[in-house]
Formats: sequence, structure tokens, C-alpha cells
Amino acid sequence: MMKQLLTIFLVTFATLAASAQDNVTQPVDGTDCSNLFFQAMLDENGAAVGNLISNDFTVTNYNGQTIDGRALQQAIGQGYIIVDSGMLTGTRTRTYGDVAVVQGFWNVSARIQNNGFSGNVAYTSVCVRSGGKWKVTTVQLTPAQ
Repeated sequence: MMKQLLTIFLVTFATLAASAQDNVTQPVDGTDCSNLFFQAMLDENGAAVGNLISNDFTVTNYNGQTIDGRALQQAIGQGYIIVDSGMLTGTRTRTYGDVAVVQGFWNVSARIQNNGFSGNVAYTSVCVRSGGKWKVTTVQLTPAQ
């Protein structure tokens, strides 16, 4: 399972790492929710990531492989993934009531178990407002050429 998890992240260049934090900013809309998710990855803040994802969260790579939120949080907690730098560009959001589809590019430099990647990743994140709070329900990452 862990080998598959690491393979998914290497292929899709998703990056996260852990640190605990009690005070987590709540997103004001879908764009903010997506941006805070990527910021939490950059900050290597596992608590913030956990607070921003839904119970049924998944990450999907370009081969169609998925990982759920629990496995993602396990990887964060074990410190397998280190984000050295990351910047979002070209963000575009379409909001449909309580659902926001956010797309853009993430220029990221990261290491996953000492295997490095640096480059652009196209992303799509879907954020949903439920119970008055915005949560990321899914993220799709694809290497940009």
C-alpha cells in the first residue's frame, strides 16, 4: 500500500508533509479553499490539510489511480513528502452554488522519499460548501508540458 501511495505521488507530483497547528483558517469561498489547500501543502501543515479536506476526499493521478484522504494524511504524518517551493498561477474558478471547480497551474519543487521533482503541474480541485464550511473533495494533478 505504501509503495503504491508513493508511486501515485511521484507520478502526479502531489506534495504534502506534516506539522501540527491548532488554529486553521477557514476558507471564505471555493477559490480560497483550493488556495489554502495548496498553501497548506507548501507549509507542510498536515493539520490544515486535514481541516480542509472532506471525509470522502481523493487525489487522482493522470493514470486514474486514486488515494483517499486517510492514506494521504498517513503519508503526511510519516513525512514522506517535502515541498521545497510552490506557486499557483492561472487560477480560474467556476462556482455553481455550493460547488466550485478550480483550475490552474502549480509550479512546484518537491521531494518524495528523496526523489525530486521540479516543474509545472496542471490541477483541478473541486470544493464543496457543506454545513457552512468549504472543503476540498477531490484534486486531479497532471504534469503540464
